[in-house]
Amino acid sequence: METEPLNLADELNRRREIILRELKKRTLWFIQLRWLVPPSILGGVVFGLLLKVKFAAGALLMIALIMLVYNTIFYLWSLRLREGVGWKTEDIKRFTYLQVVADYTMMFLLIHFTGGAASPFIFFFIFHIIFASILLPPRSAYAFSVLAAAGVAMIATAEYLHWLPEHAMYFRGKAIDLADQPFHVMVELSFFTASVFITAFSVTTIMPIFRKRIQNLAELSETVVAINKRLNALYVITKTISSANRFQQILDIVTLELAKVMNVKGITIKLLSDDGKHLRYASVYGLPAGFLSEKVIEVDKSPINRRVIDGEPYVIGNVTRREQFQLAEDLMAAKIKSVLFVSLKSEDRVVGILGAYSGDVDRFGVDELDFFRLAAGIVAVALDNARAFEAIEKLDNERFWFMMRVAHNLRAPLNANQSIIDMMQQGFLGDLSQEQQKYLLRIAERSKAMITTLNELMTLAETRNVKRKEAYVPVNLAGIVSQIRDTFTAQALKKGVEFSVNADENLPVIQGDSEMIVQMFENLVSNGIKYTLAGGKVNVKLSSAPEGAVRIEVSDTGIGIPEEAKPRLFTEFFRAENARKIEEVGTGLGLAIVRDIVHQHQGRIAVDSEEGKGTRFTVHIPVIHKQVIRMT
Repeated sequence: METEPLNLADELNRRREIILRELKKRTLWFIQLRWLVPPSILGGVVFGLLLKVKFAAGALLMIALIMLVYNTIFYLWSLRLREGVGWKTEDIKRFTYLQVVADYTMMFLLIHFTGGAASPFIFFFIFHIIFASILLPPRSAYAFSVLAAAGVAMIATAEYLHWLPEHAMYFRGKAIDLADQPFHVMVELSFFTASVFITAFSVTTIMPIFRKRIQNLAELSETVVAINKRLNALYVITKTISSANRFQQILDIVTLELAKVMNVKGITIKLLSDDGKHLRYASVYGLPAGFLSEKVIEVDKSPINRRVIDGEPYVIGNVTRREQFQLAEDLMAAKIKSVLFVSLKSEDRVVGILGAYSGDVDRFGVDELDFFRLAAGIVAVALDNARAFEAIEKLDNERFWFMMRVAHNLRAPLNANQSIIDMMQQGFLGDLSQEQQKYLLRIAERSKAMITTLNELMTLAETRNVKRKEAYVPVNLAGIVSQIRDTFTAQALKKGVEFSVNADENLPVIQGDSEMIVQMFENLVSNGIKYTLAGGKVNVKLSSAPEGAVRIEVSDTGIGIPEEAKPRLFTEFFRAENARKIEEVGTGLGLAIVRDIVHQHQGRIAVDSEEGKGTRFTVHIPVIHKQVIRMT
């Protein structure tokens, strides 16, 4: 199963927004935690009254109610923040400031109504300092620390000077108040001030390190994404060119894919002539039509191309000096600013130059150069493979052409010889002795076998004819089924083999060559009858396959195929040993023809066989048209 490489683009976007997302989450903490404060105040008031502590309970309950109201307002406001509609970092910070200011106001009131400097609530400021240090810039954290220390000091001073009424708490008739003990007040305020500033300093010192690590992680993720994108491109290029065998097709695929992944204006491939004197533009993508068509570069007159061919990559960040390029005017007319050239090298031999063109100044850096070199190595290997494939294909075509010429030239005299043999066997050229008839029969059999081989060789060549494939038309399977039934019923009956043809009433239409499809059926069915002994069965079955294809099964109860013969079953001129024993004469081309016909129709063939128990060939041919043929 093929697995596509990991794509990290979405992950990078999440990394880039991580700080904003954390700000959203943390600023919502205030709202979530604040829901607990009013019930806590209420619980504290009830608990204090049960302990018979005297304090301004009504004022505290009013503070709790005010906090509940403004927290509800903040909650409704935060719903938009959760959706992320129109919110930016500054909006979130402003939202946080407002919450901290509102909370500080309530804290100062709580402190005032619970004993001023002696209030147990003064150290609750530390929690706000921590949150502010996490969510806001360091200067804001220190500003809130100053505000907390100064506010508590001002309340203590105002109460000491009787500028504010005192609201001391009383337990068993004794006031919990430091107003008459200024030294203790100063000591407490000093420790409180030190606590809030130490807290602010500690947290604001740690947070930049944390944020820096987040930033480094985001930058690292961006680098990983860039590398992953390029690896994806190499994967796509390698996968695509591995399925392409034509030289020009590979060239065009490479230029297209590289232009997309590098996000550049154009990609070119220049191929070096055999004598090493000229470079010809073999493929161009992204540049103006006709920009480099049919233009040839003389290597001796181009110092830059000469250096690249010698193994030195070339990068130019701003095409301005026209004397450097033979085609500089064309480049400038196409608004090309940056150019990157690397050599296409295969087995220590330079075969051409891979070029990238961009309209941006200084577009190509070290990373692009390294990636381009890697891509050039893959391209060079692919081009060599394509050349080798085309050379092999050419040799194969020449071999088949030669074989067909020989077959064609031999078939006419062999047919003439067979005619003479037939005349001699029928006595038109005089009587023959029994011994002469015996030898003449053997000659006739060999002659017929040779003619059959030549005919099948020419059929095999026809199945590989590309032009014939281009002329495919809808095939009437109903007519073919009827033809196969009529052709082989008498032959099977003569041998004592039960022969049947079954087909679904409604079969999809396939597109192809009807003569080739008939040839496929004839080879499979004739083999089934030939290698099935008397009393056996041969069955042909046609049905619709669920994947949108026609399923063809040809099964028999014949001699089967030995296990060791299966790997070579569809190769030319191969016959299994048990088949030779049944019938000595045979070409070994029938199944090779079947295989080629199936492949020409984009189908697949499978064989299931056990020696002595029969064979089943299963062919799937894809459906092209959706019209339906009703079998009759």
